[in-house]
Amino acid sequence: MPRRQTLCMMATMLSVATMTPRTTHAAFPAIALEPISQGEIVAPVAIANAGDGSNRLFIADQRGKIHVHDGGAVLPAPLIDLSSKLVTERPGFDERGLLGLAFHPNFGQAGQVGADKFYVYYSAPSPGGDPDDPINPINHQSIVAEYAVTGLGANTASLASERILLSFDQPQFNHNAGSLNFGADGMLYITTGDGGGANDNRAGHTGGANGNPPVTGTLGNAQDLTKLLGKVLRIDVDGNNGPGGQYGIPGDNPFVGNGGGVHEEIYAYGLRSPWRAAFDNGPGGDGRFYVADVGQGAVEEINILEAGGNYGWRIKEGTFDFDAGVTPSPPATLIDPVAEYAHPGAGIGLPEFGISITGGVVHRGASPELNGKYLFGDFSQSFSPGSGRLLGMEETSPGAFSLEDLTVVGGNPLTNQYVLAFGLDESGEVYLATKATLAPSALGPGDVPTGVIYRLVAVPEPASVALGMLAIAGAAAGRRRRRHRLT
Repeated sequence: MPRRQTLCMMATMLSVATMTPRTTHAAFPAIALEPISQGEIVAPVAIANAGDGSNRLFIADQRGKIHVHDGGAVLPAPLIDLSSKLVTERPGFDERGLLGLAFHPNFGQAGQVGADKFYVYYSAPSPGGDPDDPINPINHQSIVAEYAVTGLGANTASLASERILLSFDQPQFNHNAGSLNFGADGMLYITTGDGGGANDNRAGHTGGANGNPPVTGTLGNAQDLTKLLGKVLRIDVDGNNGPGGQYGIPGDNPFVGNGGGVHEEIYAYGLRSPWRAAFDNGPGGDGRFYVADVGQGAVEEINILEAGGNYGWRIKEGTFDFDAGVTPSPPATLIDPVAEYAHPGAGIGLPEFGISITGGVVHRGASPELNGKYLFGDFSQSFSPGSGRLLGMEETSPGAFSLEDLTVVGGNPLTNQYVLAFGLDESGEVYLATKATLAPSALGPGDVPTGVIYRLVAVPEPASVALGMLAIAGAAAGRRRRRHRLT
């Protein structure tokens, strides 16, 4: 082989291997991103499987459609199109829309309750709501609704099958959360944001008001147990003892019987904007519930939820004081996140990764290098251009967690991509959803489908022979690999 071709081959191998951990103690392998859908979805914000043995993936587009990925491709027709039910898209940037998707635990099981049912969380217009009310503004409503497919195994569902389980008003357009997850207990867990604005302190937030500076010492929605905002809710979709009779309240929910206007649906509270959550319910999983909470201006955090837990917002942002003058009511011990990081330039002694955490999933697939590890990301290092980042977390000893900036083939952060969501297929393999534009409607009429769905693949360690060749090529090129390991 000519010398030039040999050097080219070694350089190519080097470019792959430099993305692969070389030490045997590496917590995470390098990750390759294998696209399974490109240019077909506007803003993919949720990825779910139905757990029915079909191996289909269902992808919720923020603009209202639920796409079906089956047989290696996105089907031409969506499962359902909810765009007619959504609040009108806000110009420039919008956090509202179709935000959550989950399938009934009995989905696909003929003769079982819920065999044809799935659930969504979306943003709808609020009848009679005034977004400019100085005391109680209402920007829109958050809706949790049930739909039914047209038959077992069908790839279509009917709008007419809608059953609204619950709805609640949102004072501002942002911090809607909306992750839907069924636990191993068969209950539906719903994440809600604090209502939006900033500081959990605007009009429509307990004790807050319009204007700056923020009012200190006020409770905010996330600490107020008489509000559904800033919480994780837990309901029984097959029950009927909840308000309105469309869902049940499990008797073992932590605030059942408290009275005083406390919502018995609440499972945990003190959250700001819990964008994406996931149970570790895959093969070999421990059932823990991972909830990522977007910070105000400096800290992003990951929590593992406990029933009745208070996760601190707006008293704390991560482990840092935010408004220490707030007194929880009732008194409660604040639970710190299991891991946290800072915004670029924050300078508070934490690793700095990005501006908005995107919660992930625990890998339970075929790769032993990834098994049991939590894969997540950050939306972007800035609002423009997109520079989403892939991150990992592992439990290094009981109760101690380590964060890692993942090595990604092609580079990390991802160039011109915002990281929106993660999901699992029925085998426990991990998928990533991104998009290339922050505000599709700002680019012209209609929505631009810049969304991409990737399958995450662990890159195996190179063979010893290849390593020898790479060492020679690496010495010749004078290249050194940089790997970021953070604890």
